[in-house]
Amino acid sequence: MKLNQNLSTLIILIIGLLIFLFIGTKAYVSSFTTDESFSYLNYVEETFMQIITFSNWYTNNHILNSLSMKYAEMVLGSSELALRLPNLILLLVYMVYSYYIFRGKNAILRISLFLLLCTNVLLIDLFGLARGYGLSCGFMLMSLYHFIKYNNESKRIDLYLFHLAALLAILSSFTLLTFYASTLLVFNIISFINQRIVKDESFHFFRTNKVHLIPFIVLTIILYEPVRRVITHSNLNFGGKDGFFNDTVAHLIWNATHHTYLSPLLLILLQIVFTLLILIPFGIIVKNGINKNRDFFENQKGLLILNFTIIIISVIIVSQHFVLKADYPIGRFSIFLFPLFIIHFGFFVNYLLGTKNKQVALSIVSILAVMSSLSFVKRANLYSAAEWGFDSRTKEMIEVLSRLHDLEEDPSKSIQLGIHELFEPTVNFYRVTKDLNWLLPVDRNGIEISDDYFYIFEVDYYKVKDIKHKIIKQFEDTQTLLIKRTKSN
Repeated sequence: MKLNQNLSTLIILIIGLLIFLFIGTKAYVSSFTTDESFSYLNYVEETFMQIITFSNWYTNNHILNSLSMKYAEMVLGSSELALRLPNLILLLVYMVYSYYIFRGKNAILRISLFLLLCTNVLLIDLFGLARGYGLSCGFMLMSLYHFIKYNNESKRIDLYLFHLAALLAILSSFTLLTFYASTLLVFNIISFINQRIVKDESFHFFRTNKVHLIPFIVLTIILYEPVRRVITHSNLNFGGKDGFFNDTVAHLIWNATHHTYLSPLLLILLQIVFTLLILIPFGIIVKNGINKNRDFFENQKGLLILNFTIIIISVIIVSQHFVLKADYPIGRFSIFLFPLFIIHFGFFVNYLLGTKNKQVALSIVSILAVMSSLSFVKRANLYSAAEWGFDSRTKEMIEVLSRLHDLEEDPSKSIQLGIHELFEPTVNFYRVTKDLNWLLPVDRNGIEISDDYFYIFEVDYYKVKDIKHKIIKQFEDTQTLLIKRTKSN
């Protein structure tokens, strides 16, 4: 069946609305996580200048997210939904630009790529959290779209929107510095190709880059101090210490496959496939460059831009490791590579649609989109986020504890809760935002025999076995226990 553009747009709109409603509901009902809570407790009370200059240099301070939480609380209060609302708004931005980037392309390709970009549980979940990762991916796609558009149409508005969105992406997560740096280098490569191959003119570096001068200076002024503090004080611990392929590429694959178990052999095979999906288009680009195929470079700028961007980002990541001793990005630190890779894949498939491999390419991308959608339906849930799953029942635990306190004979009695250190930020977040004055502040020092209640992992149950107690509630999905001390020892 051949879809027309209007029908494919309607299908994308319905899919996007359903995804947004799901993530919006999740942002409303799910527990705040430890990283969200740490940001709230440590940065929301800071001034604008303290946040923007990264005066509290710990990398948990995603600058734009901290500012968003600060002003969202001023206007809407401190509910989970209010504090997460800026990320939800950026989910709309992310979906809109996921649509715009492939607007006008083959209808089946557009739907398939929208599904691949928007049904990845690990990525989409981030838009339901008050962290910088969702913000950064939303602004990155906005920046990328206007960068591609500027290279095609040379409109100044697209140039300024590219720089603005890139700035906001970096302020959301400093890992996006690699994206911005790579796109500036790609701009010069594309300009060189346009002038030397397409127009057969000489290339002038300074004349080419003067359009970027003012936006670049503005970005440098804004980013200088926070970036300096990161480089000076942070160990750039992104988690990966085993190499670019073993860490970053492997995590790109795990993110793309929704953390499906992969045998060592299958992982190696997929590393080869993912690498070839970059190198084969690069080879096609080089071949057309040698042949001075002007039509290719005029019509396939999206493929050129994404291919060069991913290659340069990879080079920067490896260089950072050797020069700055930075870890290779893994997990949520590498999640921004997933939409870049999918968009590159989309432009490669779009190129193949002009060859005899059209039906094979459309079939592959359609199958992958269906698989991603089915995985989303299977894995998505309203309460747990991948890297913070241990906190998914902390909010419910607090609600149970509050009901127990209401039943106390003396409601003015203070309660001391002993916890595993991972729960400290979130418990204190709810203590502050829900005005639970009867609950004493918790710390990271572990449990004490004098604690009134305990909230621990089941594996730590041995720590309380010699204390007279009663298990109030067992949370099976997080394997945690809420326990009440019943008698002094």
